[in-house]
Amino acid sequence: MTNETKTYNRSAIVLVGFLISPISIVGNCLVSSTALAGEFHFIVHDVKGDAAAWSPREVVIHKSTDLDGGLLFILENPTPRTHVFEAPGLFEQIIVEGSENKTVKPMRVYAAPEETVLVQVSTEELSRVPEADVSETQTYQFFCPLHKGEEDLRSQIRVVP
Repeated sequence: MTNETKTYNRSAIVLVGFLISPISIVGNCLVSSTALAGEFHFIVHDVKGDAAAWSPREVVIHKSTDLDGGLLFILENPTPRTHVFEAPGLFEQIIVEGSENKTVKPMRVYAAPEETVLVQVSTEELSRVPEADVSETQTYQFFCPLHKGEEDLRSQIRVVP
């Protein structure tokens, strides 16, 4: 890893600070099983043919453990181009600053060159999705719609019980 300065989405940092502060206070005051948000790190890579691919290729999220305390995606773009992290069926949760109001929008997040973006994922919306296979696994593809490549460049998130 280089010593380059990373840019962070200001509202995401405020959101993370807002979420972490009460948890750390409670954790310091009480010995309890307070869970922090499940964090998943994604990085985009430019590939041949002007395409892009996010990695890892597959992520497994366990409902029984990873959703306790929320779900946070860390999207890193070390490339010189803007990329998008799109995951149809997943939703970004947005908390209005200074309010308890939450809104959700489909997961389509822009990451500028050399930027790392923190995204709070709506676990409520994730829990409501009825489409699962026999094993109760939900599968979501994620990709960069700006730099589409072959279908095999799409990665997937599997949500298991």
